[in-house]
Amino acid sequence: MFQYIIAAVGFFCLALVGFYVFLGPPIDPALLKPAQFEYPTPVQASCTAGEKTGAAGINDGLKTKTPATYNLRTPANYNPLVAHPLIVVFSPAGTSASKSERHVHLTKEATEAGFIIAYADKLRMSLKAIEHLSTIQLDIQNKWCIDSTKIYYTGHSDGGTITNALTFLPSSKSKPTAIAPSAAGMDSESLKQYACPSPLPVMVFHNRDDSHFVGFGKQAADWWAQCNQCITELSPTDVNGCQQYSNCSADGAATFYCESPGSHSRWPNKNHVLINFFKGTY
Repeated sequence: MFQYIIAAVGFFCLALVGFYVFLGPPIDPALLKPAQFEYPTPVQASCTAGEKTGAAGINDGLKTKTPATYNLRTPANYNPLVAHPLIVVFSPAGTSASKSERHVHLTKEATEAGFIIAYADKLRMSLKAIEHLSTIQLDIQNKWCIDSTKIYYTGHSDGGTITNALTFLPSSKSKPTAIAPSAAGMDSESLKQYACPSPLPVMVFHNRDDSHFVGFGKQAADWWAQCNQCITELSPTDVNGCQQYSNCSADGAATFYCESPGSHSRWPNKNHVLINFFKGTY
């Protein structure tokens, strides 16, 4: 069944040139710096002193025991005794971890909300590469104080497809709590080849002017809604361009489809929506 993911690589090649030349609007450098997090008081320790040795702030060029590598940012005032939620961002094709960080510019908002956030370096798409990428979460949990019940995946284009695949492939070594794939190259024909994973919250982002994967976002959202035992009726579009599927019978498996204007290469730029979704407050 994995051949359906590999087949999507052909589509990714069409998008690859766009990512190599994509500059986008200038990014405020402040958005790429870890922010202070206002820890609740009193602080409740979840990890013992000296147990987690990962450094605070900006950590680049981190290596797992596999070929997967990543960059990681903690809150600027990171407390290694407190369990933090984790976001892992998977890169588009042809895009490094540092370029992916600039593309999605989630660092300030995520760390300010108390998340640790990691940016995975690209690996050429294959089943083995996806297995390697699944070890990033485990590597982080070994080094930083992470709440294992609050693990979140997102990524754009190739990164969106990896986000999906890591969630439903049985070979994945770790599973997320919720996901928010963007511009993923998986349509209903490819997704229907896979068994549904356990229900989980899903927010699918897709740009309406995406000429590479026309209609793929809504098809993927419908598949996830079916997996989460929702009915196909959607709520009216809210101010953020998001619609929610109705009556998801699976507990805690809210399912959203969010659409924005823009081409395939454009990040939807709904970072506050994504952060609030992962916090469970959207």
